Amino acid sequence: MTQDYISIPSVIEKQNNPIGQLTSALDKRIQLYEAGAGYLVGELALKQGLAPYRNINSSPSSLDYQLLAKAGLLVASGAKSGELVLTTGFPSAVYDLYKQQAEDFFSLRDLVIDYQSDTLNGGVRSRVQLTISHLDIMSEILGCINGIRKGPQQEQADFFVVSLGYGTCETALSTVSGPIARTCMSALGLRSAVTNLHQELSASHYLGMKNEHMINQSFQRGDIVIERKRKDLFGMRRSHLASYYEEIISPTLKKAFTDTDFEQANRLYLVGGGAKYPELLELFQREFDDILDIIVPENAENMAATGYYHKSLQWCGPNHAQKAVGLDIGNAYTVVATTKKEEKQNEVYIEEDSIPS
Repeated sequence: MTQDYISIPSVIEKQNNPIGQLTSALDKRIQLYEAGAGYLVGELALKQGLAPYRNINSSPSSLDYQLLAKAGLLVASGAKSGELVLTTGFPSAVYDLYKQQAEDFFSLRDLVIDYQSDTLNGGVRSRVQLTISHLDIMSEILGCINGIRKGPQQEQADFFVVSLGYGTCETALSTVSGPIARTCMSALGLRSAVTNLHQELSASHYLGMKNEHMINQSFQRGDIVIERKRKDLFGMRRSHLASYYEEIISPTLKKAFTDTDFEQANRLYLVGGGAKYPELLELFQREFDDILDIIVPENAENMAATGYYHKSLQWCGPNHAQKAVGLDIGNAYTVVATTKKEEKQNEVYIEEDSIPS
């Protein structure tokens, strides 16, 4: 089975008025309603909002987590009511704390999602009702390991893995008999570098209402517009990523991996959004030259969602693959992994109900 991925920026902003004249795909025009209030989610919040936000590592009982979860499931279901088999996860640092809360949110009752369905003319809401028939919750690093072993890589040997996320950096040594527990560590994520860039810019420029999530978008692109002038950020980005690596990543790896570990494996997989920064790849290659092959796999930024998807698929089996969903509610992006559409067969859904606004 091959997967489809949809990536939604993990931000929300309250907006009760319906947004009209939008013809883009559903994942780019999500407006949800919760307890009578409207919220822009993802790309729509970034484009139409003033200061979209998400709390870092927020709990499943928080509004931002629940809205992002519903947005992901709305897209995964194609805005059709029905049953899904879901796997999601959390960073190791909060896994034990949040696992039960997530089980309560997803499994105690059907999820009802009210959303703006007519974004061309505005004014029409629809409702989708989803039953999570089976739920698995994994640690993020185990999701990444599962993605590397069950996804396109089909890795059979022992390997190191470092997941470079926005909120956390996770490490592990995965062996054929399972991960080595002492190598599973969490450290500060890329947010550290983005925050330092934000502070540097703020010292010499008025940034208006740009918050950390908006600065992170600029950090990824390598440029920002300030006072109607475009400013190149690549030099500053390289500097802050180098500091982040030297002060946080490298010391964490020295604690996590011993010389004995290097005798077991000869490759290291870089996954997560940070794997896409060539500056970080260069630093990993420099530190582990002559001892490890550094691999950035295809869809590295979606590896946790890939692992979650394959966990769901294992439960569904190939005959019900259309129900399998991997949902990675990250601090920067919410990634939805589903079975590629041309492979879906015998889809039967209940039509959603229209609700006059």
